[in-house]
Amino acid sequence: MNEIKYEICLYISSVKLGLNVFEKTNSIKSIFFKEFDCKTILNKKEINFQEAENIIEKSIFEIEKLTGNFLNDIYLIVDTPDSLKFGISLLKKSDDKIIQERDIKYLIQDGKQQILRSNINEDIIHIVVNNYVADGLEYKFLPLNKNYKKFSVNIEFICFPKILIKKFKELFNKYHISINRIICGKYVDSFNSEGSDFNIYATGLSLAEGANKQEVIIVPKKLEKKGFFERLFHLFS
Repeated sequence: MNEIKYEICLYISSVKLGLNVFEKTNSIKSIFFKEFDCKTILNKKEINFQEAENIIEKSIFEIEKLTGNFLNDIYLIVDTPDSLKFGISLLKKSDDKIIQERDIKYLIQDGKQQILRSNINEDIIHIVVNNYVADGLEYKFLPLNKNYKKFSVNIEFICFPKILIKKFKELFNKYHISINRIICGKYVDSFNSEGSDFNIYATGLSLAEGANKQEVIIVPKKLEKKGFFERLFHLFS
């Protein structure tokens, strides 16, 4: 008999709060869904979760009663006006050298440090590799085992204010709930193509679990192995 696993996605913006509970066995289905009009101040100059907190507290009880389990963790989709997006192109020159995984890891880590040094009050939420260029030829996926003289990678970094992330963690810590991942609402919306049956909760969950093969998954510090900062999800598969 397959063990039932539940994934909870919470969406929050300045005007709306929503919760979607997914039941996962061999497939995934929604078993609980509610959305509320909810005024929440997500501006880093003035953060106020009071109305949202009242809704969350009541919803936790409903979800725990429905699933028969304590709610221990969630995925949090946040649409904040203070999200920032940075694009950076990193170049590596070499004389007919073969492209290797470690070259990409070092370039991505270098880009990450550049962004954080220039934006000390921000945390990186998403790292997305847009494309690679080897000797003038553009690739969507990493061209491994090819020689090159000039190689570059174009990366997009999406950031949230540190103070906002801290406030969210404090809010859910009150209920002994950990945040699996914070996901940018605008990033999720970018996958909403015209005519598609779009669900921001299901899409956010799939992205958090690695659906975008161009996204670098950031590993929490407690899970890091010495010398590695991100897991390059799917990029080398």
